[in-house]
This record gives sequence, C-alpha cells and structure tokens, in this order.
Amino acid sequence: MRRTASIGLAACVALIVVPLGGASAAEGDGSAAAGERRPVSVPIRTIDTPDRSGQNGIVSIRVGSSKSMAVMLDTGSVGLRLWDGKPGGAAMTSDSLGTASVVIGGVRTVAPVGFQLINTESNYIQQWKSKGISGILGIGVGRGPLTNPLTALPGTLGSRWSVHFARDRSSSSSSSRSTGALVLGAVAPGSAIMNFQLSPQGKSASGVLLWDDHAASGCWTFGSRAEQCVPTWFDSGFTVMRIKGKSFSGLPKTDTDLLLPGTVVSLSAGTSAYVAHRFVAGHVGSRNLARVLSSGRSVINTGNSFFFDYTVSYDVALGKLALSDSVKGN
Repeated sequence: MRRTASIGLAACVALIVVPLGGASAAEGDGSAAAGERRPVSVPIRTIDTPDRSGQNGIVSIRVGSSKSMAVMLDTGSVGLRLWDGKPGGAAMTSDSLGTASVVIGGVRTVAPVGFQLINTESNYIQQWKSKGISGILGIGVGRGPLTNPLTALPGTLGSRWSVHFARDRSSSSSSSRSTGALVLGAVAPGSAIMNFQLSPQGKSASGVLLWDDHAASGCWTFGSRAEQCVPTWFDSGFTVMRIKGKSFSGLPKTDTDLLLPGTVVSLSAGTSAYVAHRFVAGHVGSRNLARVLSSGRSVINTGNSFFFDYTVSYDVALGKLALSDSVKGN
C-alpha cells in the first residue's frame, strides 16, 4: 500500500511527414556549444483553449528572419508546425517541409531545424489563428518525423528544461495576468515529488538521444478500484485527461464517457512508496476533466493539468522526467 505524501490541437495536425535531420547540441562533444550554460527563462502566457474547456501555454519564437510569432507549447508532439505560411529566410525542401534557424528566449539554434507547414481549412485551427497563434512548438523527447527544436539550442540549454503553466485568473487586463515559464537549462530539484526514468528509443537522425515520454511508469487508482500501473504520458497540449484501455472498462463514467465527477484519482511514480498526486474528477479542463475510453491497450494521457500544478522537468541526456511541487498552486 502506498502512503500519501505531505483531443488536442496536435492531433489535428498529426500528418505523415518525411523525417528531417536537424542540428543537435544535446550530446557532449567537447565544444563550447555543448557546455554548461546559464538557464534562460522564457515566459509562457496562458489562453483559453478554443472551443473547449481548459487553457494552453503559449510562447513567442522567431523562425528564420520572420518577426516574433506565438506558438502553443506542446510536450505531446515532436517538432515545429506552422500554419501561417513560409517563414522568411527558410529553406523549403518540399511544398510542406523546410528548415530554418529558431530563436527561443533570445537564444538561436546552432543550426537550422526542420519544420512543417500545415495547409488546412480546419475550423479548429482557424479558431487558433483568430487568437493570434501561428503554430505548435512540439518539445516531446521521443520519436517523431520532425525533431524537437529545443535540442538544437547550445549546450545545456538544449539538453534539459522545465515547463510550468500559470492559471489565468484574469479576464480583463492582460498586464495583470501571471505567466508561467519554459526554463532552458533547468536542473530538476532534488526535492522533486515524482521522478520517472524514461525508456530509451535510440537516437534521432541528428544524434539526439530519444526517450519514450509516452510511457512513463505511472501507478493510478480511481475511487476504490485497485491500483494499476500503466504507460503514462504527460501532455501539455491536451486539456482533458484521457484514460484508455480495456482494463478501465469498469470505471464510473457519464453517458458522454467522462469519468464520473467526484471520483478520487491518485498517481504515484512506479518506484515510489508514496501517493504523490491526488485530485477529484470534475467538469473543468486543465484541472479535473477526464475521459474514459475503455478499449485497446492501457495508457493514460494526463492532459495538461499537471503542468499547472507542478513544474515538469526534462533531461534528454539522462532520460529523466521529474515533477516538482515547488510552485504548486499557481
């Protein structure tokens, strides 16, 4: 027994693309680019998610010689996808694929990275455009047809980082809204409440170590049901937790397949003796809204509530993912 410790936008643009090589600063090669760097904090603002309950984190970047653009920060996908046309200074390798340097937090990638142009009349993407959002910055650390642009940043800025979203409690003045942060070069604190060792997936075409961030070892309980340890995916782009698998067929749910509000949900890291996180299912995206899909293999997509409740840290040199509660409650 454990003790208690004191569909998303990316899915809409998950098109098949040809893999593109990209620059990597994640592997230590003895060069200055691979050295220790002072952490860089990149502000993350939150916006209401179009057409559904919840909020998403937004960062500003520059691609090629383009002006600054706002993109949704997504740990659930890999690579940069844009829907406002070819950025200035980009080199196109096909009608939809290209390469360009990327600037994040004032830091430029050491070489051009691959991106994909999304040409679609999707109503959902049009709603993102209407909010001034130009694409998705996918910073997942696993396999994908594109590469994670963060891993092309110099030194430790490209090998480790942390993500925290701040809940937007203001509906009036944007100047009064709190912001979260993408901290490039961040080191997970020793006091992290949960630590996950990810399974290796080899290397990308550019030599970056890849890790299966869709299968962290998470052990879950729902109400009075026995604990189940299943592959767990921390996805900052999705506002609803998704509980999938035949093993969850008996969970209490509504007629619309939502986990029955009032159900107590808890999570522990697979190797931990403690229940590290607990919440009560409800109706609010990015907080407590969960959907049950009782078919197929078991996997849980946490949705992005964890990125509001915790700081989530990644280390691609070691394959580690950590949740810290140092800013919990923001």
